[in-house]
Amino acid sequence: TVALAAASEHWVSTAASAVATLALISFTGVYNQVSRPVNTALTAAALAGRVPDDARELQARWDSVINARVALQTIALAALSVSLAAA
Repeated sequence: TVALAAASEHWVSTAASAVATLALISFTGVYNQVSRPVNTALTAAALAGRVPDDARELQARWDSVINARVALQTIALAALSVSLAAA
């Protein structure tokens, strides 16, 4: 999206697409660092038919980044909407 917008000289779309790309890359980083290990631990426990001993800590860790994840997704959605509207 960024390359296409830049090639067609739609600079507002280019900037908005770049912001969306950065937000989604940041989201992926937060997910991989915090949320994915929590998901892995909870999935393993569920498949084993047990509750993890550190379930409260896992939930607290998940909760510690949920606002950041929502904000990054919201920024990406808004930026892509601007990019589409400006095209």
